[in-house]
Amino acid sequence: MPQSVVSTVIDQLAEELSRSVVINDPAVQMLYTSAHYGDEDPVRVRALLNHGAEPRARGHVLAQGVSNWTRAGLIPPDMDIGMHARVCVPIRFEGELLGLLMVMDADGSITTAELGRVNEVAQELAYALHDSREEASPGSQDEQLVLDLVGTDPSARRSAIATMNGSGRGERFTAVTAVDIRVAGPTTTTRPHVEIALRNALSARPRADKTDSMFAVTGESAVLLVGSQPRNPQPVSRRVGQILDRTHELASGRFRCVAGLGSTGDGLDHASRSLAQANLACRAAALGLGDEVTPWESLGAYGPLLLIPPEHLSEALLPHPLQQLRAIDADGHLAATLRAYLDSAGNGPAAAEQLHIHRTSLYYRLGRIHELAGLDVADGHTRQAVHAGFAMLDIIQARSQS
Repeated sequence: MPQSVVSTVIDQLAEELSRSVVINDPAVQMLYTSAHYGDEDPVRVRALLNHGAEPRARGHVLAQGVSNWTRAGLIPPDMDIGMHARVCVPIRFEGELLGLLMVMDADGSITTAELGRVNEVAQELAYALHDSREEASPGSQDEQLVLDLVGTDPSARRSAIATMNGSGRGERFTAVTAVDIRVAGPTTTTRPHVEIALRNALSARPRADKTDSMFAVTGESAVLLVGSQPRNPQPVSRRVGQILDRTHELASGRFRCVAGLGSTGDGLDHASRSLAQANLACRAAALGLGDEVTPWESLGAYGPLLLIPPEHLSEALLPHPLQQLRAIDADGHLAATLRAYLDSAGNGPAAAEQLHIHRTSLYYRLGRIHELAGLDVADGHTRQAVHAGFAMLDIIQARSQS
């Protein structure tokens, strides 16, 4: 069924029901729309004027779980964005969601007979949407290449690199940065909602962005490979921040994503190593131990410590000097003092400024630490152990709150 015929079917249904009708793709992007019948709302008008629905409206629809619907349902209104209620019927072919048929129903007046007719049209259109879809999109092939490039199978990785080089695309990835993006914390939506939001955000490249990139989305996480970047994480970090912003627009408050950036290295061989680093940085971001977009280079001691499984990292395993200090420091003031001193690399004036106390008070507290806990801050091994212990404690406490 050609596109012109699909449009005719939609127009006929709209005229029959005297209601505005639209077909969206699974990501709530407009494919076909009928004329207005006096029931249009501000969201529909803006979508027509702007050639697409705004992110908040799309997020509201996705948040209802439409990606998993198998029969008609109601999209409730959202008056904050000027969206009236709609009946939504999923268009599926052999179980796969191909589109969403929506009919305006602001006052809930659609009848059972009218709903039956809408379902009939949805079934008819399933064949049309299936026939018009591309058999194999380049995007899906790219996603498998990305997964092979960052995977643990050496033969699959070599094959993917050979494919990239054979097509000439490998030349555009002379330097590679891997990015790990995933959901942080609990979600109140469906997995397809997350996947659609990630895929759409990653596909929308700013016009000014001339870099080469490839991505793969797997459930509630994504991998992005960025090529031909200078050894500076800032350009990649800005782009990933924009991707997260677009993702959160479609999330409609139902979930939040964070990202970790791996190092930049020469060629596609570096992709798997960079992703391993990005994964650690993403874990830190999810625990609140970094920014929303966290570069691997900023992790410090958190990096190797995050490799320790939660069940193997507990307060009982903190370095002995730190345990001694915590045992006599009920209010935590001495521990905070020592942490600031170590974070300042033993620079007394800098630590005192950070704590907003006089240097005399700082040195008095350090003396009390030595006197009460037997902890010698002049000993290099002790300082190293305690500083690592503070990083361990950060991770333990962050995991307990996540």
